[in-house]
Amino acid sequence: MASQDLPEELTRLSELDPARAEDNPGERLRAVRRAARALHDRIGASGPALAVRTFDIATFPYPTGYGLGGAARSLAPYVMMRNRMQLIQVRAAGRVITILVNPTDPERSLAAPFFARQIERYGNFVSRKLMSRRHGSVEEALRSAGVAPADVDYITFDHLHVQDVRGWLGSDDAEIGAERPTPAYFPRARLLVQREELRTFACLHPLQEMWYVRDGVAGVPADRLVVVHGDYLIGGGFALVRTPGHTAGNHSPVVVTDRGLWTISENGIAVDAYAPEHSRIPGLRRHARDTGAEVILNSNTREDTLDQYTSMVLEKTLADPCPDRPELPQHFPSSELVASPLAPGLRPSYSHGAITHGQVVRSGEQPAASAA
Repeated sequence: MASQDLPEELTRLSELDPARAEDNPGERLRAVRRAARALHDRIGASGPALAVRTFDIATFPYPTGYGLGGAARSLAPYVMMRNRMQLIQVRAAGRVITILVNPTDPERSLAAPFFARQIERYGNFVSRKLMSRRHGSVEEALRSAGVAPADVDYITFDHLHVQDVRGWLGSDDAEIGAERPTPAYFPRARLLVQREELRTFACLHPLQEMWYVRDGVAGVPADRLVVVHGDYLIGGGFALVRTPGHTAGNHSPVVVTDRGLWTISENGIAVDAYAPEHSRIPGLRRHARDTGAEVILNSNTREDTLDQYTSMVLEKTLADPCPDRPELPQHFPSSELVASPLAPGLRPSYSHGAITHGQVVRSGEQPAASAA
C-alpha cells in the first residue's frame, strides 16, 4: 500500500528521520535520544486519547536467558510472562477510532514452533495447564467493554512473533484442513503493520522460524492491511513509532493519557529492563554497573542488537515517568514479566499492571463533547 493510499486519520511523523539516517550506531543513538524529545512533545500535544483499557489474555513461560538478556542470576530456566491487550479509542477525522493493541489469539499462537515444541517436550497438560494460564479472550474483553466487533477500526501488534491474524481479519483461501476461507471476526478492522514486518513472512530466516506462525498472514485480503514505513500519529493521543531491533519491523504503540505518554512493546519484558540500575531482580543492577548498559534487551532473536538498544532508549525517552516512581518510565511491556512460584526470584521490581484512562465509547454511544 503506497503512502498516498493511507487512511486520512494517519499523519506522518518525521522528527526521527534525520537521526535514523545516521550510519554510525553510536551517533544514531545520540541523535535518536535528542530527536525523541521533540517527538514526545508532538505526540503529547495531540492527546489525550478518549479511552484506554487493558485486558489480560494469557500467562506463559519464556526462557530466562532470552527475556532478561542473560543478565539475571537465576537457575530458573523460565520466566513467566503475561500477555495483555489494550483497547484504545481516539478521535480522528470527526469520529471515534477504535484500536486493539496486541489482540493475541492464544489458541492460534500455539502453532508457532516455540510453543509447539514446548507442548511436544512437556506434554499438553503440563504445557497448557501447569506452565500456562488463560485469563480471558479478546472476544470476552470486548463484550465486557460494550464494544462490538464491527466497531473495531484497526488492530496492531508491536511485532508479529507468534501471531496469526487470520481469525480476526479472515482469509481469501481456505486454511489447511478447512473447506472454506476463514471468515473475519472483525468485519471492518485492518492491520496496521510496518512494511519490514510484513516482508519477514516472505522468507523466514532459520533464527526467526521458531517465533513466527509461518502462515499467520497468508491469504489475508490486501485491503485489510495498512502497510506503513515510519512513524505515524493516529488521531489525538495515539501513535506508532518504529523501534527496529527485536524484529526488523518492530514498532511501539504510544498512547497519551491523563498521566502523560506511555510506550508499549516487548523490546523489554519489565520496567526493570528500562531502568536496570534500580532493579531488585538478582543480577540486573550489577550487570548495568559492570557494563554501563542502560537497558536489558529481550533477546530471543537479536535481529539487530544495536538498533534494539537504541529503540529501547527511544521508548523510555518518549515515556513519561511514573508518578509514584519517577525514576521509572511509563513503559508497558506487551508481554510482561510476572511473579510465579515456577520462577523464584524473577519478579518485576515494579509493575504497571494496567493502563486505565477515560470512558470507553460503547456501541451506539457518542463521546461526551468535553472528550472531543
